[in-house]
Amino acid sequence: MKKIIIGLAIFLTTGNAFSQNSFTLEIVGHRKHVGKIYISIFNNEQSFEERKIYDSVLANSVADTLNLPLILKSGEYLFSIYQDINNNGELDTNLLGIPREPFGFSNYSCRSAPGDFSRHKILVNETTKKIQLHLYRL
Repeated sequence: MKKIIIGLAIFLTTGNAFSQNSFTLEIVGHRKHVGKIYISIFNNEQSFEERKIYDSVLANSVADTLNLPLILKSGEYLFSIYQDINNNGELDTNLLGIPREPFGFSNYSCRSAPGDFSRHKILVNETTKKIQLHLYRL
């Protein structure tokens, strides 16, 4: 009986790490009715550095503010976003690598160069209701 209780306690406490969390991803600052919006989700520093996307979302720019429902496991995530104005399927940049199309990251204000995973990560858990992403144009 003691083993069953201990096993049940371990199951219940570790189940939180695998729980699914439903929230809204709010996108602002895009050009309405122009191109598609690509959102890449990275779940750790290594995946971000190696550009190995954990999950992705594609949205049409049909409203001034887009609200996309998402479901993710509890954890830390980095959201990378750009609007493909010319519909070529990639983020266009100049010779220096500076984006020519609207782009953004989670926890990014466009006041400095983008940083690493630890700078832009967001904690997703059962209390997460909305994450807002801004698109910036340089």
